[in-house]
Amino acid sequence: MLLLVEAPTGWTHLHAEFEPSSPGAPAAASATTPDGHPSPMDVPAEVLENLAEHQHRAAAAGAPWRRLILDCHSDGRLAVRTEPAKMPALRRSLVLVLTALTVGCLVAAAVVFAVDWRWGPPPRVEVAALPDPPPRQKETFAVISRWIDAENHADVARMRTLICTHPAPSVLSWLSSLQDYGQRQGLLVLDAVTRFRDAGSQVWVTVAVRVRPLSESQQQEVAAAQQEGGFFADEYTLDDDGTGLKVCDLSVVPG
Repeated sequence: MLLLVEAPTGWTHLHAEFEPSSPGAPAAASATTPDGHPSPMDVPAEVLENLAEHQHRAAAAGAPWRRLILDCHSDGRLAVRTEPAKMPALRRSLVLVLTALTVGCLVAAAVVFAVDWRWGPPPRVEVAALPDPPPRQKETFAVISRWIDAENHADVARMRTLICTHPAPSVLSWLSSLQDYGQRQGLLVLDAVTRFRDAGSQVWVTVAVRVRPLSESQQQEVAAAQQEGGFFADEYTLDDDGTGLKVCDLSVVPG
C-alpha cells in the first residue's frame, strides 16, 4: 500500500498527518525540497480508507487514536506516532509499548516512498523482521497460555499440574478461590509478553492480557482500563524443576 503518491526530486524530509475521522481535512502531506521549502503532496483515497479501518479497529481494541503522524528522512530515518482520541494520564508504560507495536505493524505493511521517479529510484526504508523470541520465552508463553485456559474454565485440577513444588501463597489462594466459587470475575485473553527475565532455574515474566468481564465489578474495572489502552498486566514467576517450567507466583501489576 502506498501512503504517498509521489515526491519532488531530491526531497530531504517527508511529513504526513492523517486524521481519518476529521470532517475537514483528513490528511495533509508535504515534502521538504533541497532549498528547504515544503511542497504539498497528494494522499490516495484508498490510503484514507485503510487508515480509517485501522482507526476503527484500534478503537474497538481499546487503544483509540485520533491522528497518525509520520516523518521520514531521505537517509532512511522513520518516525511514526499517534495522538490519542482522548489524553488520559497513562499509568503504565505497557500501554505505550502496545500502541507502538500497533503502529509499527501498520507501517511495516506500507510502502512509504513514492513511485515514478524520473531520476532513479528514491531511498527506501528497509523493513527488518523481528527475531524469534528465545526458546525459554516461547516455553514460558506456552505454560502461561495453558494456565490461563485452565483458569478460564476453573479447572483447578489442571492448574495444579502447572504449579511448582512450593508455590507462593498467592497461587494457593487463587486455586482455593476458584475451587470454591469458580471463575466469576472475568475471562482472560493472553496478548503478549512485555517483560522477560531468565535466571536459569527461575523465570520472571510480565504479560499483557485483556479481560472479558463476568461480574459488575469487573465490568467497571474494564471500562476504566479502556481509557488507558484496555490492557491489564500480570506478573508470573516460574521455576524449572527439571521437567519444565511451572508457575510459582503471580500478581496483578498495580495501576
